Amino acid sequence: MAVMHIAIDLGTSYVTVYAAGSGIVLKEPSIVAFSGEEDGRRIKAFGQRAAEMVGRTPDRTLLVSPVTDGYIQNYEVAAVLIKECVKCILPESYIFLPKIKALVAVPTGLSVDERKAYEDAFVRGGVNEVTMVDNIMATAVGYDLPVSLPAGGMLVNIGGGSTEVALVSMCGIIAGCSVNVGGQMMDKALMDFITGKYGLKAGVSSVRKLKHDVASLYPNDISSGEIKGVNIKNLTPASVTVYASDIYETLLPYYTRICEAVAGIINVCPPELASDILEMGIYVAGGGASVPGLSEFFSELLGMRITVAENAELIPILGAGKLLANIPLLKEINGA
Repeated sequence: MAVMHIAIDLGTSYVTVYAAGSGIVLKEPSIVAFSGEEDGRRIKAFGQRAAEMVGRTPDRTLLVSPVTDGYIQNYEVAAVLIKECVKCILPESYIFLPKIKALVAVPTGLSVDERKAYEDAFVRGGVNEVTMVDNIMATAVGYDLPVSLPAGGMLVNIGGGSTEVALVSMCGIIAGCSVNVGGQMMDKALMDFITGKYGLKAGVSSVRKLKHDVASLYPNDISSGEIKGVNIKNLTPASVTVYASDIYETLLPYYTRICEAVAGIINVCPPELASDILEMGIYVAGGGASVPGLSEFFSELLGMRITVAENAELIPILGAGKLLANIPLLKEINGA
């Protein structure tokens, strides 16, 4: 039987799949649309097609995001989403379905029961063999840090639902924490800000696009963008201009909180590893790392060199992909 080796990162905002020998083959929003009545619902769409339905669906269409705050909350829908993704990446040349072996990047610190539930969801989604790796370790590998050496590497992964902060050394986590701050929380805060200041109720997709186009962590940024929605006073369609300074004001507390978490981990790390961090700096990944000005903002608050890759949101899945080709390192990370 043919075997297909893949890596999967099922996040709050996106599910990303890496195939051995091909690289990243799929990146879709983590959402599924169902149609019909509750006792007979069927899949209508998933990923981008489903995301485009947000705020535009009739009553009989149900949109479900199975991952919340970085963790799978709806395992049944997660399995559906995984199954649809696996179907999308199967090469047409296969006469018989291949055996799917998946390396899954999971939130750091899952309990035994939670890991079992994750494994069950992926098996029900069409994966024959599941191996898990902590997301923060995949991030370290994605950044090509010397994870197997006795040298400390400080990592921050700002995801859609939460942020992971960890100090890693010798294939393990020395100290770490999860911060309840992520891109979706920032989107909600920005929606509320726009409603409060401009009297405009905007959809999440519009707010997310505005954040992508205009947001920065530069306090003197003068750029701006137009956003459309509904005037909350007369309930008519309207548009307003939102400035980068507005978004900065909204995002500032969240990124400050992340910096405080990083400082807290650094404060409890052994002196030998603290010197490593001072030399190597801090590596930031995840979708929330792509905001312009983050390096300067973090560096000013933490007093260290900050590294943010151009493709920061893909670093964890790229690290998982590298582990597909380095089984000895994967076994060492997983303590096998």
